[in-house]
Amino acid sequence: MRIYSTSDLHVDFEPNSRWVRNLSLSDFTDDALIVAGDISDNLQQLEQTLFELQKRFSLVFFVPGNHDLWVRRKECPNSLAKFELVTNLCRQTGIEIKPQRIGSGSEAVWVVPLLSWYVQPREGKDSLFLHKPGEDPTNRMWSDQYFVTWPQKNINRWFLDRNEQEIRNLPAGQPVISFSHFLPRQELIFHKYPPVFDPELIKKYDRNPAFNFSRVAGSTLLDEQLRSIGSSLHIYGHQHRNRDRIIEGVRYISHGLGYPNEREQELTGSGPYALKLIFEPGSELHENQRKRA
Repeated sequence: MRIYSTSDLHVDFEPNSRWVRNLSLSDFTDDALIVAGDISDNLQQLEQTLFELQKRFSLVFFVPGNHDLWVRRKECPNSLAKFELVTNLCRQTGIEIKPQRIGSGSEAVWVVPLLSWYVQPREGKDSLFLHKPGEDPTNRMWSDQYFVTWPQKNINRWFLDRNEQEIRNLPAGQPVISFSHFLPRQELIFHKYPPVFDPELIKKYDRNPAFNFSRVAGSTLLDEQLRSIGSSLHIYGHQHRNRDRIIEGVRYISHGLGYPNEREQELTGSGPYALKLIFEPGSELHENQRKRA
């Protein structure tokens, strides 16, 4: 079984919804797909998209992103209730939201979903925040400010604790592919790291100089957790910028569809968007996974 990845499908945009519907009905029937969050805040569209993907893949893995947990239609009192609604929908429809072993013998690999949220700089030292000249520290343009509400503090820790309940009994000695919606490391945010923040270049080229994504990117605790289970490959989404990097022995891949205008401007990556093949039994990638385990 091959494993593909994608994220940030945002099917509220018709070109994105059409892209999903145009996926082959025959090419992937023996394969698995990891969807690293952000399909739609509309439950009906979320369910329909997961159904479309299930028709094309043998297994579909999913973790909710921030857009999936927006509360705009009064279907839930808060985003935690929306999370429970989304995960119950996944359970009822056969979408994989818990660790699953794929394959057998020397070709087996564990696929491990990791729930998470982002930590803002005022919330703790595990934030991925890095100051950006000219930024608006309130991030008023960030839609989560208006559509996401939590009934408790430190929601990222709540999600990570929930992960611990699922991963504590993972068997040692087998390759692990983990995935989350949010970023586990600061280095992944930037095209080059450490970044050079030139105020003149920001003013000239930055489409939104007041917005600082690092305030809402992810958490360092997520990286600690994925490394604690021996993950050698981690898939993530959220930033709408495709990355494929190896940092301290772990390969990190972000490969998302993003918004139509971002693809037109080649901000997510150059060329037509396609699913990312991240794992194939017997491949060099599989051998690296096996050796790490």
